[in-house]
Amino acid sequence: NDTLHIQQKHSKFKLPTFNSDTFPEFPTCENRLKIDSDIFIKNIKKISSSIDTNNPKFEINGALINIKKENTDFVGTDTRRLAFVSIPSSSEEELSVIVPKKAILEIQKLFLDEIDIFFDKDNFIIKNQKYYFFTRLINGRFPDYQRIIPSNIKHTLILPKKEMIDAIKMIDAVSRDIKLTITSDKILFNPISKDSIEARAEIEIDTQLAKPFELAINSRYLLDFISQIDGSQFEIGFNEPNLPFIVKEGNFMTIIMPIVI
Repeated sequence: NDTLHIQQKHSKFKLPTFNSDTFPEFPTCENRLKIDSDIFIKNIKKISSSIDTNNPKFEINGALINIKKENTDFVGTDTRRLAFVSIPSSSEEELSVIVPKKAILEIQKLFLDEIDIFFDKDNFIIKNQKYYFFTRLINGRFPDYQRIIPSNIKHTLILPKKEMIDAIKMIDAVSRDIKLTITSDKILFNPISKDSIEARAEIEIDTQLAKPFELAINSRYLLDFISQIDGSQFEIGFNEPNLPFIVKEGNFMTIIMPIVI
């Protein structure tokens, strides 16, 4: 009589059930995204930390997957930073879809091996021999990420990954907001704090800058980027202290808004 009984030793449960015919049907899609599974999972992980969660502009609470015939772009933003990665792929149809952040995180947990990806304007489906996962897409207009990427960069530096992590974490222990002072032969790290907190770290590096350059940043944004790169070095590009700057490795970049002091 539509009732589920569960009993174990002295414990008893009586639970109501529902008509299984009312359970939503799993959608099907014919459009298939031909992309290497490992590359797909690895690159959605790179942008996931930059996706917002409770933004009133609901389209920002998801990752843009811009599917084109020869490549696919993955984009995430929280309005203070924008993560972008482009990878080769093959698709018969071009379509931009916004996948909710919660779905992006679940995909990373569930899928580690070969997967098949299907999509249409309403659904995004991933499946393998174990799982069939689908999510409804977010309807909305994602920001034009190409306009956000600076077209010209005045200064470009190659920075060591390990030394940057060590220096940032040292200051991050007392303040998440950090001021970088880049001189011709080193980078100084100091906390930005209204309290009388003092800390200092530095790394020696030949920057060839004629004048010192100051950049105020949220350390978490920089650490999130560095934690997702594979190499021992990465590139930073900047124009003015109050303009967005770029950190980049290969086809993965993050554009970060500096803190205006």
